[in-house]
Amino acid sequence: MTRRPPFLATWSLASALFLVACGGAPQPDLASTDTASDSIEYAPKTAPTTYRERIDFDTSLFPAPPKRDENSVVVSVLLPIGDARDNISKLSSHLYNAAQLALFDAGQNGQIRQTFGASGSQKTNFVLRLHDTKGTPAGAAQAAKAAIAANTDIIIGPLFASSVKAIAPLLAGREISALAFSNDSSAAANNLWLLGFLPEQNISRIVSQAIAQGLTRFGALVPQGPYGERIHQSFVREVARFGGTVVQTETYPKDAKGMFDPVRRLAHFDTRTAAHEAEMARLISEGRALAPADLLARATSGATATGEPEELNVEALFKGLGKIAPELVSAYEALKLTETLGEIPYDAVFMPEGGLALRNLAPLLPYFDIDPRRVKFLGTALWNDPSLSQEPPLHGGWYAAPNPKNWAGFAARYDRVYGAAPPRLASMAYDGVSLAARLAAITPKQPFRTQILTNANGFQGIDGIVRLRQGGLNERGLAVQEITARAPNIVSREPASFVEHDRRVSSALSLAQTLKRENPDIALAALQAEQLAKTQSAREEIGLNEALMNALDKKAKPEAAQ
Repeated sequence: MTRRPPFLATWSLASALFLVACGGAPQPDLASTDTASDSIEYAPKTAPTTYRERIDFDTSLFPAPPKRDENSVVVSVLLPIGDARDNISKLSSHLYNAAQLALFDAGQNGQIRQTFGASGSQKTNFVLRLHDTKGTPAGAAQAAKAAIAANTDIIIGPLFASSVKAIAPLLAGREISALAFSNDSSAAANNLWLLGFLPEQNISRIVSQAIAQGLTRFGALVPQGPYGERIHQSFVREVARFGGTVVQTETYPKDAKGMFDPVRRLAHFDTRTAAHEAEMARLISEGRALAPADLLARATSGATATGEPEELNVEALFKGLGKIAPELVSAYEALKLTETLGEIPYDAVFMPEGGLALRNLAPLLPYFDIDPRRVKFLGTALWNDPSLSQEPPLHGGWYAAPNPKNWAGFAARYDRVYGAAPPRLASMAYDGVSLAARLAAITPKQPFRTQILTNANGFQGIDGIVRLRQGGLNERGLAVQEITARAPNIVSREPASFVEHDRRVSSALSLAQTLKRENPDIALAALQAEQLAKTQSAREEIGLNEALMNALDKKAKPEAAQ
């Protein structure tokens, strides 16, 4: 039988730009410029009005800002408004719109009036300034220098990981913190926190949920390149941490056709196909031996004109064996419904990409007989895409992401104010400014100290609870969601507080210890994963990871053959 390949979608520049904007993969530095940074001050006294696709720095459009004095709180927003790429400049305008909306809401609900309305040593003004990074590391550095010179209290942004890394040296040793939008954990620093949704957290949440449901053996399909390596290392660590094992990993290139062979290997398709053919031959041989002579004669067509051996009508043979060997016939009928035979050595498959890459991969898994009814498909927040409801192979797949209800309320309000749907990153701009206003309201003196920013209780953001950790990373409370033909289904709700979050993690780690005691191989994988996490060199990390995977693959091969 000739197998018909599934539809292969084509790659597009739009998907690449989406990953760039979201910081999903490490990005190369863009061309540097040394142009001066543009700056706008804005202190909203009325609700923001109509959405403008591009900010052209016409200060007459904004209310007159208050003058900076010793009682002002100054928040500088660093965004690539002047980026030559139109989609990036539009995204930046949306992010600044969200920042303005947060400041207005803080004033409306009394946070600013309560804190800044008093006299004396308390802050009396809240100033929001916009600095253009031009979309380059050099532009980000210039923008940060301008913000520092203007006595900024806290920086919100920049957007790209390369820009975040460019401003880090400028903040070192200063009492100025930054809340950046990147999700590249390598860009974090002691006083520079990331607000982006870190893939590592997605992995931790989805892995702990899967293991809690009894899925302890994992396969992985990861893209080639730095992003895939980074994500895979995190996946191996988290699986070992929670008491599971990664038994097989395959990497694939970006082109859709190049995905065939990696998925074929992951499916053990050739081995399982050969096993199917061998079992079918055995059943037919047994049927021949059991068939009476008259039945066998009726089921054969006799010698061919060329003198070749007789051809057996297998269907006629097993139809005639119905009363003689019903169990044999039943086994034959069941085998006809499949193309492969044998168990796959994992309970779940992890696929960290979204968009076109995922839509190219999804049909290949059932095509090579990885049954989504028996193997759970797992992903990251990149699966938080309504269009995936139209991909039947992914129905039932799990991913970790914020509860969509939280975002829906914010998006509706943003649309009412600006007349446009907000980009997904807008919640981070809103949360950054909102957090600055809240902290200033609670602590008038030095509100952005590390001890305050890293409060273990965190704060409630648009996308749920979030807290900032030592070293510049964040931690979020995420829900586990399931792809369905309609809206995503919540499998495990997000925690309401970090007390609940920490209790869940503690319970998952207790289960992990039990699993490790029961399986020495898991304990070995956990030890190697811990060593991997402590390794500083990226090359050494990859080497350790490959050694671990080879060891686990060797262990899994005998199981796969049974």
